[in-house]
Amino acid sequence: MKSTGKIGITDITENMTAAYFDLEFCNERISRHNVPVAIGISFRRGGEEIGRYRALVWCGDEYDLWREQLEHIGYDKKMLQCNGKSMAEITEDLLAAHEEYQPGLYISLGKQDEDLLKRFVTQELEGWQFCDASKFLPKRLSMKYDISLEKYAYICGIAFVHQFDPLADARSLGEIIWCVLQGKTDEARRQEVAEEYERRMFLTEYQNKQQAYSYLTGLPSLTPRQAEKRNVHASYLKKNRATYEFYIHEAE
Repeated sequence: MKSTGKIGITDITENMTAAYFDLEFCNERISRHNVPVAIGISFRRGGEEIGRYRALVWCGDEYDLWREQLEHIGYDKKMLQCNGKSMAEITEDLLAAHEEYQPGLYISLGKQDEDLLKRFVTQELEGWQFCDASKFLPKRLSMKYDISLEKYAYICGIAFVHQFDPLADARSLGEIIWCVLQGKTDEARRQEVAEEYERRMFLTEYQNKQQAYSYLTGLPSLTPRQAEKRNVHASYLKKNRATYEFYIHEAE
C-alpha cells in the first residue's frame, strides 16, 4: 500500500490501523554497532489490537554480539541461533503483515528502532510511513524531558513493567498513544512524573557543576577562561545550594 500523503500520530482514528513496534538490540563486539535480536509489532485499529508479530532475530555468525549485554537483556547466542529468524525471513513476514493489516503508520518510541529496522531489512519498505512517539508524547503531555515507557504507562494508568520484551513494549506503546489521543491521562500522575524528572535533572546538573568546580579549584593555575568558568560554577552552586540540600534530604 503506497502512501497518499504524510500523516502523523494525531491523525489516528478509530477506523485507522497503526503498527506500534519495538526492537531489542545488542552491540556488536568489534564495531560496537547495534544489531537487532528481537522484534515485536502490535497492529491496532483505533484502540483495539487486531494483530501482532514477534520474532527472535539471528543476523548470522558474522556478528560477534556482546555476550554480557546480551545476557543482561535476557537473551543468549544459542537461543538466537536455534530460534531466531534471519532478517530475510523477517522481512518477508513484515511485508505479508503489512499487506494484511495495511497500517497507515509505523510508530516506535525513539527513531533508533526505525533506523535499525531499515538498515537490516532485505527489501525496501516502499510506502511505509514511520513516526517517532518520543517527538509526540512529551509535547502533547507538556513534559520538558523524555521519559521512560514505564512512566508514560503510569501517567495513563496502564500496568506495565519493561522487561526487554519487544512485543510487550509495542503493545504498551499502542495503549499509551490511544489513551493520550483520547485525553484519558491522569493529571496528578503527569505532574508527579514531571516533578520527578525535574528534580532528577537538577540533581544531575548540580553534581556535574560540583565536579567541574572541584576540578578547576584543584588546578595549580588557571587561564582567564578557566577562572571565569570556575566563578560561574561557584555562583550557580551558591544560588542553588538550598534547593540541592532540600532534594538530598528529601531522598534520605
